[in-house]
Amino acid sequence: MPWPPSTNRIWRNVGKRTLLSKEARVFRNRARGELLAQGAANRKLAGRVALEVVLYPKNGRAFDIDNKLKALLDALTYSRVWLDDGQVDEILVVRGPQKEEAQARVTITERAGGGHGGIEAKERGHGLPAAEPAGSSCDGA
Repeated sequence: MPWPPSTNRIWRNVGKRTLLSKEARVFRNRARGELLAQGAANRKLAGRVALEVVLYPKNGRAFDIDNKLKALLDALTYSRVWLDDGQVDEILVVRGPQKEEAQARVTITERAGGGHGGIEAKERGHGLPAAEPAGSSCDGA
């Protein structure tokens, strides 16, 4: 997926209204195009999911990894990868090495049995595996 804008740049106040910023709209539409090309858009996953997010910055400029999540989750919801981002039970976010073009790689794993707890699910072996995702997954680069 493309490099997401920071949470601080998603919304703009215009008078008494709060609107999605141009930067956020451009990101969301570009992400949808990439998800469509990968076959991940419109999947409408209905169960509980876990995410692994790797953020690949373009340069060594500092950024908070948690500030990139809101735009990513909203773009996945907008692209109908799932029904609602409230289905996410677990998120692992990793700062990856620099790349020529900044990007985010998102791996979505449907949780076996529709688990509802992070620690409890991991103890049962339903967390994100270290290697290949188990079960049905969609991978956005």
